Amino acid sequence: MTLRKQLWIAIAIIMLLALVVSIVVSTLSARNYLAQQLLTKNIDNAASLALSLSQLPKDETTVELQIASQFDTGHYQHIRLVDPTGELMIERRNPDPPQGVPAWFVERLAFNVRPGVAHVSDGWSSFGTLIIESQTNYAYEALWEGTLRLTAIFAGGLLIVGLLGSYLLGRLIRPLNQVVEQAEAVGKRRFITTPEPRTWEFRALVRAMNQLTDHVRMMLQEESTRLERLKNRLQHDDVTGLLNRDAFLARFQATLDNRHGGSGGSFVVLRISDLPELNQTIGHAALDQLLTRIAGVAEQQASVTNHGAAGRLKGSDIAIFGDGIDDSERFAESLLTAIRADLAAPETPQALTLHLAGTPFHPDDTTGEVLSRVDQALARAELEPGDSVAEEPHAVLPHASQNEWRSAITQALGSLGVQLARFPVIDADHELMHHEAPMRLVLDGESRPAGYFMPWAVRLDLIRKLDDAVLDVALEQLGRTGDRLAINLSVDSLRDTGFRQRLEARLTTEPEIAGRLWLEFPARGALAHPAELRDLCRIARVAGFVVGLEHAGPEAFRSHDLTAFGLHFVKLQASLVQGVQRSTETQALIRGLCTLAHSIGILVIAEGCDHADDVEALLDLGIDGVTGRAVQAPEA
Repeated sequence: MTLRKQLWIAIAIIMLLALVVSIVVSTLSARNYLAQQLLTKNIDNAASLALSLSQLPKDETTVELQIASQFDTGHYQHIRLVDPTGELMIERRNPDPPQGVPAWFVERLAFNVRPGVAHVSDGWSSFGTLIIESQTNYAYEALWEGTLRLTAIFAGGLLIVGLLGSYLLGRLIRPLNQVVEQAEAVGKRRFITTPEPRTWEFRALVRAMNQLTDHVRMMLQEESTRLERLKNRLQHDDVTGLLNRDAFLARFQATLDNRHGGSGGSFVVLRISDLPELNQTIGHAALDQLLTRIAGVAEQQASVTNHGAAGRLKGSDIAIFGDGIDDSERFAESLLTAIRADLAAPETPQALTLHLAGTPFHPDDTTGEVLSRVDQALARAELEPGDSVAEEPHAVLPHASQNEWRSAITQALGSLGVQLARFPVIDADHELMHHEAPMRLVLDGESRPAGYFMPWAVRLDLIRKLDDAVLDVALEQLGRTGDRLAINLSVDSLRDTGFRQRLEARLTTEPEIAGRLWLEFPARGALAHPAELRDLCRIARVAGFVVGLEHAGPEAFRSHDLTAFGLHFVKLQASLVQGVQRSTETQALIRGLCTLAHSIGILVIAEGCDHADDVEALLDLGIDGVTGRAVQAPEA
C-alpha cells in the first residue's frame, strides 16, 4: 500500500473519530438544552391556558373551543383536560412524526420531557386538571439538520486536509522517489546522482546512494583507464602515439570489409626525407618531438571522419586514411598544409622535406592493392625537390559528377531499390542473436554495398533519406517475419530531432515489431553527440527497441561515460579482435572490456570474425556475440 493511501486512511479515521465525538457532544448538549426549553414551555403554557380557562364560562363548548384554538396555534403534541375524579373531558393529539428525520435518530434521541400540569378552577371549586406536552418534531428536525451540517463540514475538512496532506507528502517523499529512480538506474547499469534534500533522514539516504554511485563510477573509470593503457601498449607507437603498423593496417582492412558503408575514401602516406641525417643534425630528442607534432596533425586530420585513422608504418612513414574522401590529392595537400602551418617556427630544421602520396580506395580493394598504388605515387613524389604531393588514381567510377550521382541515388530510392543484406550474429550458445542488415542500393542494375555510394550520399546530403528508406524496409520485413534485425543508421539521423520524433511515434504504437529492432550508430560519431544519443536511448526504453554502437574501440569506454546513456550493446571494431587467439595482450584487453561492459549492463559483440579460431577464443573471453565471415547461422 502506498504512503498516500495510508495517509488518506489515517486522515479518514481521525476525522471520523472527531466527527463521532463532535456529533455526540454537540447533539447531546443541544438535546439537553431543548429538553429544558420544552419543559419550561410546557409549564408556562399549561399555567397560561389553565388561567384562561378558569375565567371562561364552564360550558363544554366554550372550554373545547378554547383548548382547540390553543392546540392549533401553539405547536403542541398533546393536550388533555381531566375532571377532579380523573375522567377525561377533552383531548387533542398530534401523532405525526418529524419530517425528514430517520426513525433510528428519533429513537436514539427520544425526549423524556415532563408535561406541564395546571389546575382549572370554577369559582372556589376545582373544575379539572390540564396536562400539556409541547411538540418535539421541530427539535428532532433541528438536531438532524445540525448533524448533517456537521457531517458535511467534516467531509469537506477531510477532503481539504487529505489533498493538502497528499501535496505535502508528495514534496516530502520526492527525494525518496528520486532514490528509487537512482536505484533502478543502478540496476540498469546507469549511474546518476541526485541532489540532497533538506529532510535530514532523506538527506542521509540520498548521500549514501550518491556515494555508492560515485564509488562504482570511479571503479569503472579506473578499469577503463587501465584498459586504455593496455591498448596503447599493444597497438600504439611509443614515440608518436599513433597506431603501429599492424594495428593501423588491421583498422584499414576492417574499414574495407565494413559491410555497412562509408568504406570508400582516400589513403595517404607521408614520408620524412633523410630521417637518419635529421637525427644526426637535430638530435634524437628533438626528432622525437618533431615526429610527435607531425603525428598530432595527422591524427587530427583523421578524426574528422567516422572510420579514419592515422598510423606509423615505419620510422619515416606516417599513413592516414579517411572514408568519404574521394579526392586523395587534395586530402594529401591539406595534410601537408596543416603540418607546415603547425611547424612554422624558427626551430624547425630547414632540411625537413616532406613527400606525400595519395590514392583513393574502394570497398572491393585489398590492402595490398592500396599500398601498391600509394608506393608508386610515393616513388614519383620523392623525385621532386622539396615538399611534394603525388597521386595514383583508381579506376574511374561509373558516375563522375555530382548530378549523375544524385540522379542515380534518387532514382534508386524512388524505384524501391533499397535492399537489406543478412549476416548472422550468434551468441555464446551458438544461437542466433540477430541478423545484421547492412544497406544495399540497386545502382546500374546491380545491388551495390554502401561503400560504393555512401561518400556521394553524404556529400549530396541524401544520407537521411537513405536512413528513412532503410528503416521503412526493415520495419516492413519485421512485420512479415519473426526475425530480429540490426540496421545501421548515420550520425546525421541521430542528430535530427525530427527523425527521433518520427521514430518514437512510429515504434511506440508497434511494440512487438520494435522489440525485434536493433539500431546501430558509428561509435565515434555517436559519442560526439551525447545529448542526442541519450534522448534516443530514452525513446528506445519507452518504445522497446534497442540501441548500440558499432566499430567501437577501447577509447569509447575511456573517453565517455557509457553508463549515462542506457545503451544495450557495443560492437568492437574488427581490427581489435582479428587474430585474438595469437595475442595474450589482446586477449587481456578484450577480457577487460567485456568485464567493464558487463558491469554496466552492456552486451559486447565482436565484428569481423573471419577465422573460426577467433570465434571460439572470443566467446571464451566473455564476448556475448560474434559476426563475420567465419560465423554461420545455426540450422533451424
